[in-house]
Amino acid sequence: MPRLNQKRRVLITGCSSGFGLLTAVKAAQAGYDVVATMRNLDKAGYLTKALDQGGTTATIEKMDITNPDSIREIVEKHAPIDVLINNAGILIMGSFLDLTEAEVRRVLETNYFGAVELTRAVAPSMIERQSGIIINIASLAGCVGHPFNSAYAASKHALIGFSQSIRVELMPFNVKVVSMEPGYHKTEIIRANANLSENFYNRKSPFFEWNRGFLRLMMDRVIPKAGEPEAVADKIVKIMELDKPQLHYVLGRDARWATRFEWLGLGQWLACKVFEKLEIARHRENRRAEYKKKRRKQTPTTRTQES
Repeated sequence: MPRLNQKRRVLITGCSSGFGLLTAVKAAQAGYDVVATMRNLDKAGYLTKALDQGGTTATIEKMDITNPDSIREIVEKHAPIDVLINNAGILIMGSFLDLTEAEVRRVLETNYFGAVELTRAVAPSMIERQSGIIINIASLAGCVGHPFNSAYAASKHALIGFSQSIRVELMPFNVKVVSMEPGYHKTEIIRANANLSENFYNRKSPFFEWNRGFLRLMMDRVIPKAGEPEAVADKIVKIMELDKPQLHYVLGRDARWATRFEWLGLGQWLACKVFEKLEIARHRENRRAEYKKKRRKQTPTTRTQES
């Protein structure tokens, strides 16, 4: 049973930026007892400032979701947990051939195995109390794939499958499981926190030009049109209040259109359209690179005469 006369406690991962940070602030403002976790407490200043500006407070803890001991320590310290939000994730861009095995494992360990391990640690007390909600922040990439982000897409696809599976298993215990699948939003995972694969600029790779083209496409077309992350955080907090939440939520205009195309059997058409835009971006980036190369070869005298 839910605890009486006490604030419901929510544990959120990945709170140094993006959805995690915003959700921590909005949940605290809504009256939840928020435990906001992150791997690196050196980045806690952003959350602290946002909490101060929002006129609210939260408990900030260091937790590495790839470390079972770290998970166990935080869960035992803050039990019982009423709401678990598995939000922490990383993205490493590059073709599937250019990603190293270590990079692929790093993405899967954080985005999938870490979420599974934390859920396994939190779920028993929810089962015992016959109450709780688990919200897994997946991605549109887990529904329709994502070129040059295969490890990320695979990890989110796995997280969606995990959510769908345990949702049924936990039904007898009144524990709800929700999968959230947002499209592109202006969070740090596609900006400052985005990582390029070790071999992203390897000229010997058959994907060298395509890697660069993809990055140019992201910078020119995708990121400027990305949604505002506050909308996702607002939705998460609303879901936490529902007695009967939906099984999953697709968030963002791009995500709704992409999933609609897939449902209509237009996945191949969508893939071709993405490829067309990628090819244009590749040619544009090649021209840009050639221009820079020509400029570097010019002598200072030549440059002065041109100006």
